[in-house]
Amino acid sequence: LLERGTKPFELAVLFVRLFRSLDAIVGGDETVARAWLKNANTAFDGTPLEKIVTISGLVDVIAYLDSRRALV
Repeated sequence: LLERGTKPFELAVLFVRLFRSLDAIVGGDETVARAWLKNANTAFDGTPLEKIVTISGLVDVIAYLDSRRALV
């Protein structure tokens, strides 16, 4: 288990936010979610998977998904 308040816990929370936002946008379709993660996106100048390997990139992708989710 991750200890609340630690950096690994905070990163896990961010990753869960990413998953939940993407899942909501794609309607739970795992195939579509995987494709979105692997395909180039001009908003990120690359793929979302390439972007989320850094904390700042993870936060950027979450912000992007949150903004897209608001449109749904």
